[in-house]
Amino acid sequence: MVQEFHKQFEIHVSPTPSIPDEPTQILRKRLIQEEFDELQEAMQEKDLPSIAKELADLLYVVYGTAVSLGIDMEPVFQEVHRSNMSKIGGHKREDGKWVKPPTYSPAKLESVLAAQIASSESL
Repeated sequence: MVQEFHKQFEIHVSPTPSIPDEPTQILRKRLIQEEFDELQEAMQEKDLPSIAKELADLLYVVYGTAVSLGIDMEPVFQEVHRSNMSKIGGHKREDGKWVKPPTYSPAKLESVLAAQIASSESL
């Protein structure tokens, strides 16, 4: 969906995982910050429909950033989920943060991105 939006409105779409030019980076960071600020405002107002809308907007610009960088987020998200699930066996601190157990395994995104780059080069 987001890639379709980018193409329709002639917003940068990278065909392969890569770092975009400086203007694209500045735009993506500004959009993410803007949507995050709007989410904070909606949460402050305790307006659930607005919170849902701002969460969706934030996801939309984050996914748009991935589109601009040529990153397929599904396998990235799966690897981060796998890593997060390896935190089972840890414990929760008083502040709510989960402390990783010795069995924790960090996300290995280098191979995920390398596979995406290789796949895009073979097209």
